[in-house]
Order: sequence, then structure tokens, then C-alpha cells
Amino acid sequence: MENTKRHILFLCSWYPNPDEKSNGIFIRRHALALSLRHHVTVVFAKSVTHLKEPMLIKNEEENFEEYLCFYPKLSHGLPIISQAQKFMKLRRTYQQLIDSLSGKPIDTIHVNTIFPAAIPALYALKTYPAAKLFITEHWSGYYPEDGNYRGTLLSRYTRQLVAKASAIFVISEKLEHAMKTHHLKASYHLIHNVADTDLFKPDGSQRTQGKVLQILHVSSLTEREKNISGIIATAAELNRKNVPFHLTLIGENPTENDIHKKSVAGHNLGSFITFTGHKTPEEIAGYMNRSDVFLMLSHFEGAPVVITEALACGLPVICTDVGQVKAMIPEGMGIVLKTNKPGECAGVLAGYARSAFESKERMYRYVSRTYSPEAVCKEITALYNIHS
Repeated sequence: MENTKRHILFLCSWYPNPDEKSNGIFIRRHALALSLRHHVTVVFAKSVTHLKEPMLIKNEEENFEEYLCFYPKLSHGLPIISQAQKFMKLRRTYQQLIDSLSGKPIDTIHVNTIFPAAIPALYALKTYPAAKLFITEHWSGYYPEDGNYRGTLLSRYTRQLVAKASAIFVISEKLEHAMKTHHLKASYHLIHNVADTDLFKPDGSQRTQGKVLQILHVSSLTEREKNISGIIATAAELNRKNVPFHLTLIGENPTENDIHKKSVAGHNLGSFITFTGHKTPEEIAGYMNRSDVFLMLSHFEGAPVVITEALACGLPVICTDVGQVKAMIPEGMGIVLKTNKPGECAGVLAGYARSAFESKERMYRYVSRTYSPEAVCKEITALYNIHS
């Protein structure tokens, strides 16, 4: 059974799309990793802005296919009618995509983030009644500090799908505990996100020598989760300590960018902090190889891929003890702070010395053994086999 090639239908709630190019990129990496051994067909539908007509994108590679449908956003003056229209459109679009797969020997259905993919998943299970169902959950909405697991529709579909699943894969022990507190009983397994170890790796040619501490942060720049105000306050503390530094913030958040930039101006840090906006993975790898330390002061997290990408580049990580991050950072590869207070973080950064951490090569080898596409493919395949 271990060498059996499966035909996996990947149903996704999040996936890169015209509105959010990085959204769910970790799900796509799971799909690509599994295609090293299995045939994977990805199905994803979403409404997007600035679109007049539906757009169907079909990509085919060896063992990997994508069926992506993007359609214009729907709106109605009455919210309850608007929500009903959106629900029906999403369900109908997914059903049409699944129907277009007729003849494919689907034996495994893998849902990635339960809602709203649970809606087409229940249809897919009727279409392929012999298929085994697996779920990978990434969503932080189950956490008490997030609190977005609520509402009749969401909870009903979630409970129905969980009841049919052979197993649920989670990216942090905290997420498993949070789901269980909502009475979502299942066979849970911890898995790893994928790091692109061909792209994220040490590159000595990128490094610039200097006395200025180069600090990097990459995220959605969402205050509620990523605590950008805390990062800016830490920069202010470093400035007060007369520590030579420069902070680069990579990410695009149109609804909060102005707030962050006003905060930078209020602290008179304009010459110390750069907002780059969205960057491609290739560009981010370059920034990581030109930086001294990666900083993350989040209020809550799961298992952020960006941490493993930084470690793969040999970039030490300083972060708060949230989600799975402590387990992700071996001794000598970073520092997990006791709090997210700017004073504590600034004190650690002020004493930064690269010689206190493992070599870039050892950090890269650690990530390759644990988070490479090959390693994660083997990990998930073994779990498929346990439950088959």
C-alpha cells in the first residue's frame, strides 16, 4: 500500500488568486509536494474584484492539475439575500468544476481548510462514494483569541465534514486542542507545512556587510494577528538605545497600511523602516539572504511557513511563543521571547551576534530534512496509508 499511487482531489478554501496572490500558497505547496508521488487535481473557486465575466483557468503538469474558476463579486442591497446568492453561486460553481472531472479515478478527497470547501466536499463525496476523506486545517478561527468559529452555517458544515473524515491533519498542537474544545472529535495528526528548499537556501552572493542590523518581517501586516504596532514600537526602542538598525516590512495590507505608516511617522522612524509592499517568493528569498535577523511578534499563529523559509536561508528568527513556533525553531537557530513586549524584544536585538547561532548550512539541512516537498510528501502519504 505504501507505494500505491493515489488520485487525490484537492478541494481548497484558500488558494492563490487574482485578489490575493499569496493566499493559501502553503496549500498549493502541499498539493505540489504530494504530486511527487501521486496524481493531484486541485479545484478552487472564488469571487474576485474587477472581473466582468467568469474566468476558468486550467493548468496541467505531470501528476498535477489545477481547475480554478474566478467570477465577479455578487452584491445585493439586502444582506441576507446577498449572502444566499453568494452561497448558491459558490456551491454551483464548485459542483460544475467537480462534474467536469467525470472519468477521473478519484480515490482520495483532501479538503484544505474546512469552510467553505466543506460545501463542495459533501457533493464530491456523493460523486465519489468510495473515496477516503482527509482534512488539513490551517484556520485560526477556532482559537479563543480569534473567536471566528461561530455561526450556524459554518458550524453545521464543519461538524458534518469532520464526522465523515478518516483523519484531520493540523499544523499545530494548539489547533488540535482548539478544535477539540469545539467538540470536533476525530483522529488528529500533526503535519508540517512545505518550504521550497530549492528557492529558500543560503546565498552568500546576496549578503551585504555592514554595521547596521538588518531586521526583516514578512506577513500580511494585519495588526490583529501580526502585531505590527509592537514591531514598530520595538524599532522605536532600538532607536532610543542608539542601536544602528534598519527594519524592512514586506507585505500588502491596503486597509491598514496607512495606519502603520502614520505610526512610523509618529515615532520619527521614517529613515529606519521601509515598507516594500507585495514581493514574490524569489524576491523574499533575496531579502532573507541580505538580512541579519527575522522578527515576528504575533499575537497568535499556527505554523508560519515564513519561519521555515527564513531558517532555510540561514536567517535566525526572533519571535513570540505562539502556535507551533517554539517546536519549529531548534536550539541555536533563533530565540523565542517570553513576551511580545517591545522592551524585551529590543533588548534581545540590541545584543544580537550571528556567531551565537548555528551555521547557515546546518540550518538549511534541518529545514530540508523536515519541511522539504519530499519530506512532507512522505509524511502525508504515510498518514493516508494508516487510515486506508
